[in-house]
Amino acid sequence: MENITKISNDINDFPIYSNIDKVMIDRMCLKMIDLLGNLSSVLHINTTEIIYQKDTLIEIFERIEKRRIYFHVFYKGCKMGELNEGALLCFWIAKLHPFYHPGIDTIKLNSKIAVCLFSNMILFYSKNNKQERKIPSHFVNDLYYSLLYRDISKESLMLLAESFIEKKSH
Repeated sequence: MENITKISNDINDFPIYSNIDKVMIDRMCLKMIDLLGNLSSVLHINTTEIIYQKDTLIEIFERIEKRRIYFHVFYKGCKMGELNEGALLCFWIAKLHPFYHPGIDTIKLNSKIAVCLFSNMILFYSKNNKQERKIPSHFVNDLYYSLLYRDISKESLMLLAESFIEKKSH
């Protein structure tokens, strides 16, 4: 296990499994790090004490890549998109628990990280697409509760992410 702040330094040390390559790992790690920018203010802890399991992160990235291939094959070349990729990242973090902290329950920590990623993803995506988005605090609390205690599906998180984004009319 490694410290979460060292993920960007450790990218080159990640072992390669199956069909996922270092470029994919690099891209996903950097995207995840960018979206975790305000994690210490969300968790109210010293984030340098958070550690992660490389193998679990690799498994998460592999599952996202497999879903990307699934979209391409079964939806006739349709791309999965950044929102869906981010929603899947949140889902698998909440389910596979790659992050640990000595003072916080692992399931709660990973659910909070997933919610932080989800919220930041929506805000980042909205800003890049010149849309104003504010995520209601009750939604953040409801999503945290759902990730923690309910069996929310990948598809549900993907639809939730898309529901925050305005569809542009052509």
